Amino acid sequence: MQPTSIGSRIRVLTNDFNHSYTVGGIYTVTHVDSDGTFKAADANGRVGNWLRWSECCSAGISTWERVAADLPEPLVRFLACFDGIGEIAVKEKVIDAVLAKLPDLHDRIVAAAATPAGEAAIAVNRPQKQEQ
Repeated sequence: MQPTSIGSRIRVLTNDFNHSYTVGGIYTVTHVDSDGTFKAADANGRVGNWLRWSECCSAGISTWERVAADLPEPLVRFLACFDGIGEIAVKEKVIDAVLAKLPDLHDRIVAAAATPAGEAAIAVNRPQKQEQ
């Protein structure tokens, strides 16, 4: 993963260098060092030790953040009282049902990727061309 800014959400993929984070966990970047390492906080604000970018991937916006954006503030405040709410995930069966209703999903994805914003979003996943 390429370094990101403070406040970015990351998912830990490996523990090759004995860090204190849970593999699979999602954290928020709190400190960025110039040597390719950073520190991040869990959902409770606890910051771990130094972690390498190569052991992570971007976590993006959580399902909880998307859902909370459409909920009334009193309900968001109530649900925020519970641990683990930030890590909710849509059930696979629900995802499959939604995707099954989008027969042109491939065409939609290709069209979105062809826009300037789409090109920028997918640039990090595209292989670098080798000069000959």
